[in-house]
Amino acid sequence: MSFLTFLGLRQAKSNRTQLTLLDVLHRTLVSGLAALSVYGLFLGYAVHQETLAKGRGTCFY
Repeated sequence: MSFLTFLGLRQAKSNRTQLTLLDVLHRTLVSGLAALSVYGLFLGYAVHQETLAKGRGTCFY
């Protein structure tokens, strides 16, 4: 038994179930959407900070 198997981070080969194409596509879609959400939050924050910085430097007539 390896250390990773002992910790539960890796299963023995005989107990593994084979991933189907649908499983791989679903995992790819979910991880891609999660990454896109994090990227969107980052961009929203960056645009907000830029807008605040521009607002500090403008004069209102």
